[in-house]
Amino acid sequence: MSTFETSSRKTWVWREYRLEIIISVFGIVAINAIFLSRAFRQTYMIDPTTAAQLGSFVGGHVGSFLALMGVVLLFATLNGQRRSSEKQHFETKYFELLKMHRDNVAELDLRGVSGARLFVLLIRELRCVLEVLRPIAEAHDQRLSQEQALHVAFYCLFFGVGPNSSRMLKISLADYDQGFLEALEGELNQKETKKKYRDQRQFGYLPFEGHQSRLGHYYRHLYQMVRYVDEQTIAICKYEHVKTIRTQLSTHEQALLLINSLTPMGKDWWRKELIVKYRLVQNIPRFFFDSSTELDLCKLFECGYFEWEEFKTTTQALNVPAKQGSAP
Repeated sequence: MSTFETSSRKTWVWREYRLEIIISVFGIVAINAIFLSRAFRQTYMIDPTTAAQLGSFVGGHVGSFLALMGVVLLFATLNGQRRSSEKQHFETKYFELLKMHRDNVAELDLRGVSGARLFVLLIRELRCVLEVLRPIAEAHDQRLSQEQALHVAFYCLFFGVGPNSSRMLKISLADYDQGFLEALEGELNQKETKKKYRDQRQFGYLPFEGHQSRLGHYYRHLYQMVRYVDEQTIAICKYEHVKTIRTQLSTHEQALLLINSLTPMGKDWWRKELIVKYRLVQNIPRFFFDSSTELDLCKLFECGYFEWEEFKTTTQALNVPAKQGSAP
């Protein structure tokens, strides 16, 4: 066995059994400390009478201490078993939820486009809604902020337009100007508009007819899964577990999740600080959204949130020119 392996084994033994080692050493020292007492001996000879009396006293005292330690160790053992059981229960349910999420994504399908690829089309359709929305908002003197425009556009994407969908859409956007909503709904509901964007953006389906049946369940389950980790009181690394969830999300999934979180429908992502705490959308590329017409990410998040910022910082550090007089 090499020196490194021996050292590693000693470190592992200490880490795993340090409490038992400390108690054993302390117990041996305490038991043998009696021989240091003057009452136990006279000169170099043991006095049986005083030794017996002191032994009885120390035996009762040390015995009480050992009994107390036994209770403490028993409690520690039971507590450790309980924590281990709770962690095992958490991990079992966590991986079940993770598998359900993967199954949910795999089952998403729209005219032959399935899984995470569907979110590419959804982002594309959302941008089409924004393209229709802007001139109508201007015509009705509606000065919408970026977040308000995305709010309206996402609800149009989610509910769609149609006999029943339009009613739900208008109720959900009741705080906005009704004339503006009527004009927007009417334009999106035109067959010519749908066919125009279907052909122009190469959709395999008629756009603007809603995705509530697909996205509703998807976002409810995703939120439940992240909240399940966030609410845990056992000793786990919550960030690493949520990071595993985040790695399951494609770039377009993260982008649509961010837009969803900016609407009243997804406000709990921010209210519970899940978006920021676990950096759920940190993999969105720097120029994914047009900062002037769609969404300015730098105004939403503090510096250092996104993955591209880390890359930028590293690149700048590598490209810093050497100071004059320094070694090449």
